[in-house]
Amino acid sequence: MPRGVVSKDGDTTVSANGYHYTRVNGKYRLTHHIIAEQILGRPIERNETVSFADGDRTNLDPSNIKVTTRKTSRMGRIAALDARIMELTVERDKLVALELEERRAKSESKLRLVK
Repeated sequence: MPRGVVSKDGDTTVSANGYHYTRVNGKYRLTHHIIAEQILGRPIERNETVSFADGDRTNLDPSNIKVTTRKTSRMGRIAALDARIMELTVERDKLVALELEERRAKSESKLRLVK
């Protein structure tokens, strides 16, 4: 599409990274996603990814478009969050121990001054 020309629905463009984009309802969408949705007969779900079977982004043949579920699962995310919570808990416990130690030391020094 030349500069200065307003694009219409159905117009396509190829980005510098090789992906094809098609204008649909006033917005550009990845063309291989549109093809995948036509094959499936439904929209792509959040846990699905669309890729090219042969790795060639210019090959938009429907037989070259594959839809797979994402490798990260809810349980994997929960495990990652649990690990992070454990790390933060350990860090928090260390800070609390340091704070208590500082308060105890300050309290002891005040007692020495009073005596």
